[in-house]
Amino acid sequence: MGIVALNWIGPSIWNRELFFWGVVSGILHGVYILCLSRAYKTQDISYVYPIARSAPVFVPAFAWFLLGEKLDSVTILAIILIVTAIYILHFDGHLIRGFRNLWQAIQHNDLRWAFYTLVMVVSYSLVDKKGMDLFHFHWPDQPFVNGAAFFFMEATIGFILCNLYLFSNHAKTDILGLWKAEWLKGLLAAVATLGSYGLICVVLQFEPLSAVVSLRQVSVLMVVYWGCWKLGEPLGKQRLLAGGLILAGVFLIGH
Repeated sequence: MGIVALNWIGPSIWNRELFFWGVVSGILHGVYILCLSRAYKTQDISYVYPIARSAPVFVPAFAWFLLGEKLDSVTILAIILIVTAIYILHFDGHLIRGFRNLWQAIQHNDLRWAFYTLVMVVSYSLVDKKGMDLFHFHWPDQPFVNGAAFFFMEATIGFILCNLYLFSNHAKTDILGLWKAEWLKGLLAAVATLGSYGLICVVLQFEPLSAVVSLRQVSVLMVVYWGCWKLGEPLGKQRLLAGGLILAGVFLIGH
């Protein structure tokens, strides 16, 4: 599907520099999917997802250092709120013991994958912003085509890597059987991903990375609600509080 789409879009994406950033993005997205899947296997969704989506804590600093974006007092306040939310999620509200427990969490196998996922989110966000800035520089009058081209380029590479990993670690019959049973859900997810991240690629051509990444985190509160209230995961009030803090930080950064 991605190869067909890239051929239909045309040769504009085959600029060497753009192709380089597309390949890097595809690799990072592929590793991100694998890390997120492993994190979901080891911890509850309402615990993993807010951590994996805590990129606003780190993206502004890296965007300032690498892309020239600047931090203001409101953004710093938002970062403090989100960091506090992460402590609440991980350490049951014991903020004073946070740094010691954070180091233990990084060393703990069951929690490590959530942090790896976070690193991947920050990394591919920076790379995607760089790629979309280049697209907009070369073709400023076709933002939607640029966004679709970059999305299909990175998605094609990323999912090829994921499939290679899956077929090398799981039985072929099991994978094909799952695809046969769940193909409709997979198709709907693919369309939703194209609509959501494809649109993000469009917006990245015009808005600062920090604001775009922050506004994406609105989904945190919905996932926390779903995990605690619909799936019966524990510590609902605590996680909802953390999700609310993350949401408040998101709105401050996006202000």
